[in-house]
Amino acid sequence: MILFDDISFSYKDKQVLSHSSLEIEDSAIVALLGDSGAGKSTVAKILTGILRPQSGKVEIDGKVLVSQRQAYDRKLGLCIQMVHQHPHLALDPKQRIYDGMLEIVRYHHMENRIVEVARSVGLEPSTLKHLPMQISGGEAQRVSLAKALMFSPRLLILDEATSMLDVSTQAN
Repeated sequence: MILFDDISFSYKDKQVLSHSSLEIEDSAIVALLGDSGAGKSTVAKILTGILRPQSGKVEIDGKVLVSQRQAYDRKLGLCIQMVHQHPHLALDPKQRIYDGMLEIVRYHHMENRIVEVARSVGLEPSTLKHLPMQISGGEAQRVSLAKALMFSPRLLILDEATSMLDVSTQAN
């Protein structure tokens, strides 16, 4: 279980989260909905260690992931992955897709999963030879999804999940 407990966060003078709590059970599907500026992305950034809460804590199975006093535990945080709204920004323009994925998993000795995970999100193995500028927005989003799935995360955060998908992919 992931517990987002009594979290507060402000940007300068704007309070975005005020004593917010959320409990996510294993296998749950949760959607955060709200207007622009409501704090959805701030929640995601705290869960992935981009931001640190100003109060409260995040726990995974009773272990503190991050709090006001404790830095983000990167090892524990591997079970949380995120696919950003603009996937091309997360890809190195000078690096072939395969090499970018290899860079992520090499340390964990998971190279053999690259083609398998790419196929699972609808990418042809030949796409892995391309540079980011040679693939469509939908393919870039699927690459980002594949990178996130490499670690079989317990929590997968999708920011604007279908915004970049090709029309043919959306139809399927």
